[in-house]
Amino acid sequence: MKILILVLGFTPVFSFSLQSKTSVRTISSLAARKEATFGAGCFWKPAEDLLKCPGVLDTVAGYTGNPGATSVPTYDNVCFGRKWVEGIRVYYDNEKISYEELLNAFFEAQEPKLNSRQYASIIFPHDNYQEEIAQKWLDEGKGRKRADGVPVDITQLEPLSKFYKAEGYHQRYWAKQKPRFAIVVGTIALSLSSADQYLPPDFRSSFETLLQGIGFAVAIYAML
Repeated sequence: MKILILVLGFTPVFSFSLQSKTSVRTISSLAARKEATFGAGCFWKPAEDLLKCPGVLDTVAGYTGNPGATSVPTYDNVCFGRKWVEGIRVYYDNEKISYEELLNAFFEAQEPKLNSRQYASIIFPHDNYQEEIAQKWLDEGKGRKRADGVPVDITQLEPLSKFYKAEGYHQRYWAKQKPRFAIVVGTIALSLSSADQYLPPDFRSSFETLLQGIGFAVAIYAML
């Protein structure tokens, strides 16, 4: 009986201890969750490339950079305009990737276009800390270029303004398009394969090899 009382008396304490540790981990995890916002050119591919970075929890394609906006923008409003920027909201774990590392990832992922507000390269700091890190990153990166020639100097620093999530079809755009593209190319390849009977025998083998190569490439592309 004494043993049973001791066990029953210990159980709530043990349970409370586990709950406390879980709560501490949850609070710690929430504290490490940060947000960052960038203008990175057309947001489709950069949003997905940034999502592949260790420590990045989620990315959202949207519209920002227009503090004077009085209505919710649409893609039609943004296209070819001079007020809106195609932006990416990044949610990341600050314990796994620092803001400076995220800036480097943004620089490599972005696809900006000169003289375009919509596709501009912009850093929108969320607080003083991010602004200091971003300014230091820009200052130390002067003259730095990517392998394709895109320079750090193209990137601007602007105050954060309201971010509007883009329409659903813009989210994970390429992830949605790859299977469709694979189906279209695969259908074309099958159609062409049925035409090999009309080809000269000495050319038929090379043609079949080409079609197999296309099919293999499409399959790999769809899985990336």
